[in-house]
Amino acid sequence: MDGLLDQAGKNVKPKVEFLTLAEELHSYILSFLPWQDILRCTSVCKALRQTYASSSELQYIIELGGQQLLAVPIADLANHTSVSERLQLLRDKAHAWLQFNLHAYSFQAFSIQEQFYEVRTSIADGHLCLWYHETEDLGDWAKIVPILSKPSQQTIERRWSPGSLCSVPNAYIVDVYMDPTQNLIAIAYAVNHDTLQEGRFYVDLRALDGDGIHPQAAGQTMFLSVLTAQDSHDLFTVTENLKLKGSGRHLALQCSPAFDDPVGTASRVIWWLQLWDWQHSTTSNSNLTDTMSHFQESIDFCFVGNDRLLMASNILKLYSIEDMSRAPQLLACYLLPFPVASIYCQCLLPIADITHGSQMQMQAQQTMWTSDPEHRLLCFVTFRPRLVFVISTRIFFHLDLERLGEKAVTIPWQDWGPTNTRVFPDSWKVRVSGNRVLQVFPVGSSSKYKLHMMDFSPLAVERRQGLGRVVRESSATEILEQGKTLITSLPYVEVVSDRVFDAVELIGMWVDRNRIYLAKMMDPPDDNPWDLRMDQLEVIEMSSGLSGRSSTTPDCGLGVAEPVFDQAQIERRRWASNVLSTG
Repeated sequence: MDGLLDQAGKNVKPKVEFLTLAEELHSYILSFLPWQDILRCTSVCKALRQTYASSSELQYIIELGGQQLLAVPIADLANHTSVSERLQLLRDKAHAWLQFNLHAYSFQAFSIQEQFYEVRTSIADGHLCLWYHETEDLGDWAKIVPILSKPSQQTIERRWSPGSLCSVPNAYIVDVYMDPTQNLIAIAYAVNHDTLQEGRFYVDLRALDGDGIHPQAAGQTMFLSVLTAQDSHDLFTVTENLKLKGSGRHLALQCSPAFDDPVGTASRVIWWLQLWDWQHSTTSNSNLTDTMSHFQESIDFCFVGNDRLLMASNILKLYSIEDMSRAPQLLACYLLPFPVASIYCQCLLPIADITHGSQMQMQAQQTMWTSDPEHRLLCFVTFRPRLVFVISTRIFFHLDLERLGEKAVTIPWQDWGPTNTRVFPDSWKVRVSGNRVLQVFPVGSSSKYKLHMMDFSPLAVERRQGLGRVVRESSATEILEQGKTLITSLPYVEVVSDRVFDAVELIGMWVDRNRIYLAKMMDPPDDNPWDLRMDQLEVIEMSSGLSGRSSTTPDCGLGVAEPVFDQAQIERRRWASNVLSTG
């Protein structure tokens, strides 16, 4: 067969147009694009739109990206859920959250054997984690118990009796951190009260389901390298402001001991923070320390993704902790719109660095998706004035580090805050998980309260199907103490439950993936009305399978606002434009 001839009479190969390829190849090629670019392609080309409408794989990519989730690699290839089933499950769960009917969904009462008073309580990966701090008549004890686990879920259940948490005699435990996804319990302690006064702390690493050292830990005990306040000052008062937190391979211990300043009249705080890569070394040179005025500021921290740390006080300071052989590198300082008196910062710690290791990590791999650390939320709460800042973490990743070089950049509030945050006054309680925020607001002037669910994911804002209230317009928050007005505009969908709560019903509230947990309190004794003890958890499951929507319904009309510092994906967008020009 004769080939095509050019004007000079030479044979030339026929040009293969993109749209002449098989539809399966269209789907395969598009799957390498970011989800926003897939939508752009399908919005300008009918053939690609049809490809998208018939492809569960492309729709699943869009659904994950629009809900700002990441797919987790499948651990068991012989027994896994199909893409179309995962797509439907993901859409159903998102729809269940937008319905937010706390009456209709599955909820059960989870009974607790002991009645707890002044016990530190947290919920992680469907487990209730408890730690009771030492008193004169009862030593430290801890407990982890699964909450209404499913038959296929691997769980951990264990109780540490008084005196068994730490093998060091007379140890004074300052904090306990449990991570059931990594089968890890970390115990921060001083050897005795004397070493507590000296600021000498240690962290022991053990397996939650056994008595020995954690199998992936570099050693049993981690040691401080930071110069503590007690090393350079004689007059001080140790506070209980010690926090042990973790995220993936990182653990951090932060302390703010107050001491009397010998050259001044005000009490001062030298805070310090020690970081470890607990899987690779028991020592670390990665630490921070600074001074601040006591009673005028407080400080907190949270991990942002796998290699960044955020210190929160009067300024939000972002550090890189990628290189653990040196002190954290300051990347940027995000200025707040006004000085704050006291704060705390809350963020959901990610399930990071999932590797083929322990049995619990293999179980974590069976999770089909997890929130994207670069596109989740954290909440920053100030007490004077009382405000909740909901912040998108995208602002902490879209920095031009090559342009910044070694010098950290200071970013004024007007350059980062209005488009990447939403500020709420008068919130009584707040919890955050991924891109959803639960807040408790009073009902009028009564002592009753309602739960407000706010979904900040782009897909919720664009495809709510008549559920909830879309808030796109900017909101103005008056700050009377400062004489300022804050304008913020991060879009979200708000759904208010019609269920009304008493204040005591919301004292303990947690959100973990697709569950809401509410503490049920016993009636206090008449002679001590503040003796509130939890004896049950009400578990509200945001169930799937309720929407009845087709898993092949395309959603091509999604508009996505670009973050302030987004410089990524330019080359891939050019490539997509070149592809479209052939169609």
